[in-house]
Amino acid sequence: MSIFAGVYARRADQAIPAKLVDELRAAVSRHSDDADTKVQFSDDRVFIVKVDIGALGAPGELFDAERVAVVAGDPILQPSAGATPVDRLEGVRAIAQDLAAGQLEALQSCRGTYSAAVYEKSSQRLHLIADKLGVRPVYFWVLPDYIVFATALRILEALRSCKKSLKLQGVAEVACFGYPLSDRTPYENIFALYAGEVVTSDSLDIKRTRYWRWDDLPAPAASDLPAPERLYRLFIDAIGLRLHGQKVAAAFLSGGLDSRAIVAALRHFGTEVFTANFAAPGSQDQVFGQLAAEKLGAHYVPLPMRPLGEGDSHSKISTLEWITSAEYLSHSPQRPQVVWSGDGGSVGLGHVYLNPDIVATARAGDLQGATEKFMAYSTWKFSGKLLKRPLAKTLADLVDDGIRAELESLHPADPGRLFYLFLMLNDQRRHMAGHFENLDLSRIEFELPFFDADFVAGIFQEPIDPFLRHVFYIDWLKCFPPGVLEVPWQAYPNHVPCPLPKPDGLTYQWDKSAAAEEVKKRLATALGRAKNLLGEPVFSREFLSYQYMRLFMLLARWGKKDVSYLLIAPSVIYRYWSRTKAAGSEA
Repeated sequence: MSIFAGVYARRADQAIPAKLVDELRAAVSRHSDDADTKVQFSDDRVFIVKVDIGALGAPGELFDAERVAVVAGDPILQPSAGATPVDRLEGVRAIAQDLAAGQLEALQSCRGTYSAAVYEKSSQRLHLIADKLGVRPVYFWVLPDYIVFATALRILEALRSCKKSLKLQGVAEVACFGYPLSDRTPYENIFALYAGEVVTSDSLDIKRTRYWRWDDLPAPAASDLPAPERLYRLFIDAIGLRLHGQKVAAAFLSGGLDSRAIVAALRHFGTEVFTANFAAPGSQDQVFGQLAAEKLGAHYVPLPMRPLGEGDSHSKISTLEWITSAEYLSHSPQRPQVVWSGDGGSVGLGHVYLNPDIVATARAGDLQGATEKFMAYSTWKFSGKLLKRPLAKTLADLVDDGIRAELESLHPADPGRLFYLFLMLNDQRRHMAGHFENLDLSRIEFELPFFDADFVAGIFQEPIDPFLRHVFYIDWLKCFPPGVLEVPWQAYPNHVPCPLPKPDGLTYQWDKSAAAEEVKKRLATALGRAKNLLGEPVFSREFLSYQYMRLFMLLARWGKKDVSYLLIAPSVIYRYWSRTKAAGSEA
């Protein structure tokens, strides 16, 4: 597990303020165990600080006479097809040497989810690097005299010596999708590296280079194997490269298929697998997960939903207690802080937010029609009902502009893959951002084989139509050892149903008819938040419609219909607006 941050002076004669250095050093980790273990480098042009708790084993920093390099995650640099990848440190060394020589071959040979910063001492040149999908984030803040960068947005938010201002388009996109599109963040002049991008600076100029484009992939190698078998082999290879010969591993195991495929692949390598499930008792998710563990010969434990904070879908507190328990550690796992996760499978391989109608409309060249169908099918919508009317219209227009601009920037050979590309470079690229924000507190590293760059490239290079509705997915699972498809699974709505008999009385994750008690609880929470927002006089005066907020509060107090979603946009705006007010006024 690694987190890094730093500041780079854009002028050779511009001193870096000591206060900014101190703030970065303090903000990189909030965990007391890291107070005396931070790795640092500085000269008259740059300051870099890094924390690594050693979850991945090999060191993640390079200091030699010519350069400094730090890496979060593992590049998994594979010099050639079938070759053994170099270790983490050698991978970042090869990347640094290539960048110094103006070459990109090392970056193009990486399969992992990682980010890195490289500083060349002699030329005083800085490079910031994102993996091919940009899953492991790097944020950079362009100030008149400095570039401040970090692997967690919270680090930049904590800097009180630099004033932030809202980027309304980024905020509106977060309210609509849960994340900003393209390279945006909720703040002006703070950007997130795009997928397959290097940002380089050695002066006031900033150069942004795309070393990898998913809409312009090299031709696949010739093969006589059917597509499901080819992708099965790529996936098994992705698992093996990340396993490093481990005999014991921890993995999440839900009632779906993504985590099941990972556990089956780990068992294929003879690994003893300990699995955990967070679903409610009596749900398909919980029961099918346990049945799958039994069928695949894996250990299984249900865990309570105890998130580390808001938005923690992985229940980090429960996960941490599980992997640090005496029972698990008694089996001597080689990487006890690493958990295997199926994130990336449902969208990357399962194509869950797409259907034949969206694909056909995109192929017909009707971008507007395809976008409307895509947004409706995915149930994404910006709702500004509780905001001042002119602001609500401005934000809705910004969301529309952002979607259109992002789609127009993508040029897949098959227009039917346009929205898949949009999802991979936005939804999936930002999918793990919340996890990486809190690595310092969770102390957990994930293995994410569904984000393996070669595996995803193999998907991109196939026609999209067989992947829709999980049809291809089921054929792919038939390549796995027996047992994977012999236990029922929780299927997505409008996708291929599970043909196996299911026990009666199990709850279904996507049943939209929430219980009356659950609706009442959501409305009570929303009412409390609405009161808090109205209690902020400066914020409410600038952003909120008093008339609709009061109506909303009446509905929340007395209504039976769940209208809590209307509070998403005001809450998101307040979250980032309040953080801009927490910063000092020094530029």
